[in-house]
Amino acid sequence: MPRNLFMSQIYAFLTVFLWSSAYVFTKIALESFSFASLALLRCGVASLCLGAVLVVKKRPFPGMASLPWFVVSGVTGFALYILVFNMGSASLNPTTSCVIISTSPIITALLAQLFFKENLGPLRWIALALAFCGILVMTLWGGSFSISDGTVWMLAAAFCISAYNIMQRLLAKRIEPLTITAYSFFAGTLLLAPFMPDAVEQLGTAPASHLWLVIFLGACPSALAYVLWVKALSIAPTTGNVSNYMFMTPFLALLLEYGVTKNLPGFPTFAGGGIIMASLGIFIWASRRA
Repeated sequence: MPRNLFMSQIYAFLTVFLWSSAYVFTKIALESFSFASLALLRCGVASLCLGAVLVVKKRPFPGMASLPWFVVSGVTGFALYILVFNMGSASLNPTTSCVIISTSPIITALLAQLFFKENLGPLRWIALALAFCGILVMTLWGGSFSISDGTVWMLAAAFCISAYNIMQRLLAKRIEPLTITAYSFFAGTLLLAPFMPDAVEQLGTAPASHLWLVIFLGACPSALAYVLWVKALSIAPTTGNVSNYMFMTPFLALLLEYGVTKNLPGFPTFAGGGIIMASLGIFIWASRRA
């Protein structure tokens, strides 16, 4: 195996492993922190890490004209996304949360059709319908025609990160991805700054293990995972060599959930999650044929 391909696989696996860990450790950290405080602290730690990377790499300031775009990107991709993600994580198990967020590539494509007039084609519309069916299976399995608050919040998080992906596409035409992500995190941190008093108070009462989790969530699933993902994409022979690893995220979240909490999700998560992952596979396959 060529060295670049091998290293891209290593970076991609480490990235999805870190992303998967966020689902498990967020739920644990919420035992000591409120939704908003944890969002602020996670964004703050990530901002410090990415700010250091910008300094080391000597990246120039992108200009005042880009700041409004970074605010919008910071709201959708980080401030609001992490906030509603935390709200959903409080009542859902980590694996279920991960499966719902896995619908974001399909939601992103829907938004791309809306804003960029991209044609989805029959197969991708089928994949979209299949993903919706998977969500229905997870939420309505017990015969109750109601959707939990956690599912609603996590779907809102999937929509937020999808909107952020659209913003990335618009900004990437003139600004490099590292700068976009770093300044979006900066904006997200500033937008969450009003929650600083609560965050400081909760930092003073949280156990040391939860403080380390906050640092980990900001530094690893946020900052480090992004750097590793960009590195993997930059050296891989094809995007598919890397993007295929996204299918591992729910499986890794399941293993981590059991390894850390000794809990497993119920059958509806396996049934609905399997349908959603199948829909994602169909969607990606159809996208490559287009």
